[in-house]
Amino acid sequence: MNKEEKAVSWNVGPHGYKGSTEEIDKIFEQGPPIICLQDVRIPKRRKSFVKRELQLVFPHYWIYITTAHSLRKDCRDRPYFSSVLTALHLAFFPKVTQIRCPHSRQMKPDTRREIDSRLSITQAQTPTGTTFQLMNIYQFTASNPMGQTDMWTTTENWITKQKNNRVMMQGDLNFAHPGCQWDYAQTLKRDLGMADNTLEHFLNSTGGHSYAQQEHTWTGKGCQTALDHVITWNYHLPPSTAQPNPKSHQKFDRNQIWTQLPQLDFPRLANTARTTPPDFSQQIDTVFFKRHVDNWKARIKTQIQEDLDENLTGQALADLIHKEQKILAKEVRWLQDKAWRARKRAGERKEHRNKTQNTLLKSISLLKAALTETTPLQPKDKIKGATRKAMQGLGFLYLRPTFQKLVRQHDRWKALLTLEIDKAEKLMDNENLKQSRRDDRRDIRRKKEIFKHGVKGIKKITGKYNTSKPLTEVKISCPYGLKWTWQEHASSLTEQEREALTMTWIKECTKDLTRPRARLPYST
Repeated sequence: MNKEEKAVSWNVGPHGYKGSTEEIDKIFEQGPPIICLQDVRIPKRRKSFVKRELQLVFPHYWIYITTAHSLRKDCRDRPYFSSVLTALHLAFFPKVTQIRCPHSRQMKPDTRREIDSRLSITQAQTPTGTTFQLMNIYQFTASNPMGQTDMWTTTENWITKQKNNRVMMQGDLNFAHPGCQWDYAQTLKRDLGMADNTLEHFLNSTGGHSYAQQEHTWTGKGCQTALDHVITWNYHLPPSTAQPNPKSHQKFDRNQIWTQLPQLDFPRLANTARTTPPDFSQQIDTVFFKRHVDNWKARIKTQIQEDLDENLTGQALADLIHKEQKILAKEVRWLQDKAWRARKRAGERKEHRNKTQNTLLKSISLLKAALTETTPLQPKDKIKGATRKAMQGLGFLYLRPTFQKLVRQHDRWKALLTLEIDKAEKLMDNENLKQSRRDDRRDIRRKKEIFKHGVKGIKKITGKYNTSKPLTEVKISCPYGLKWTWQEHASSLTEQEREALTMTWIKECTKDLTRPRARLPYST
C-alpha cells in the first residue's frame, strides 16, 4: 500500500526556529515532500549556519531561507527578523530553482525588503517533468493594512504573468473566511474584516481557488480563528486538514496544516542518492589560524621529541613517526574545536548585546515600566514591583511604604524617571556607536589579513595553489630495513667469520640471480 504524501505548513511563532528545533526535526523526519515554515526569526548572519546544519542532518532536502531585519521590534524591545523557510524533498523534486518576485518602483525599499523576506517562491520540477510554482507566504498582520495591500499587489502582479503554470501557495495568510472567527471583540473584527475583504478581492482578480480550514488554526487571548490556508491556480488539491501540535514543553499558538498531494502528480524516485554537500564546519579560518599558530606550535613542540638517537632501528623509527602523527592529529582536532567554539559564540552573540548594553537595556525597561505605573492612582494602591525597584535604584531604598506612595504620586517622580530614561538612552546610543566602530575596524583588519595571507586571485578560482603535473608515478618515503638474526647453532662463530661468510654469500648472489642461493646457517 502506497503512503499518502502531504505538504505541511506551520507558523512556528512566537518561538522561532531556535525555540522549535525539536518539533521542526520531527517534521523533517517524517519526510513530507513540501515543508513551509513561517516566522522562523533567523537573523541574516545565521542564515548559512542554519541551512548547513539542516542539510547535514537531512541531506535529501533542498533548503531555502529568506530573511530581513524588520522595522518593528518584538515584545522584549529586541530587533525582529521576518523570515520563512522552505524545504523540498529531493525524491519528489530533483530540480529546484528559487525565484525572486519583482516589485513596483514606487514601493519603499524597507517594504520591498520585508516582502522579500516574507514571500519565498521556488520553481520545482517533478520526476515526470511537471513544473510547479510553490509559494511560502507570511502575510502581514491585520494591524498593518498597507503592508498587506503591498504584499497582495506584488503577488498578483507575479501570478498574472504565470498564465497556465501550476501555482500552489501555502502559509500564514492572516485572513479568515466568513464564520471562521470565534470570540473576537467588535473592534478587532472590523480590522480582520478589512483584511478578509482585501484577500477576497485578490482571489477574484487572480482566479485562485482557496481551501478554507474548517477548524481554528490560531488560538490566543480567548480568541480562535483560521488564518492558515492553501491557495492554488490552474491546479486542484484534496482538502487540507489542521493537525494539533505535538506534545512539547513549548507553547505554540498555531497548528500545523497538512495538505494531501495527488499521488500521480507527485511520484517518488526510488534512488535519491545525492552527494552530501562538503562539510566546512571544521575548516579553520585563515585569520584564526594565524592568530593561534604560535600557541599551536608551542603545544606540539613540548610533546614531540627533537633529538633522535644515533643507533635507532627501523621499527623504533616507525613507532616514533606513528606517535608523532597521533600527536599532530590530536593538536589539529584541538585547534578545530577551538575554531568551532569561536564560530558558535559569534553566531549566538546578539547584536548590540555586550555587558554594558545589557545593563542599560534592563535599566531602560525598568524605568519605562515604572513610568507607566505613574498613572493616576489611589493612595491605598500598593506599590508595584517596577516602581519599587526603580526607587531602590534611584536612592529611595530606606523610605517607608507610606512615603514611597507619596513620592510615587508627585510630579517630580515622573520628571525624574523621564530624565533617567533620557540619560540611559543617550548612553545606549554612545555604546552602540562604539561597538559599530569596533566592528568596522575588526572587519577591516580581517579583510586585510585575508588579502595578505589568504588564497586569492586565479588560485582561489581554479583551486590550484602550485604547478600541477600529470600523475605518472608516485614516490612514498618511509623507513625500511632488514634485520638479520643468526641461528643458535651459528652463535659459536666469531665476528670475523660471520663477516667473511656474509661477504661470500653476497658475492654468490650477485653473480647470477637465477642460480640457487647458498644456504647459510642464519635466517632473515
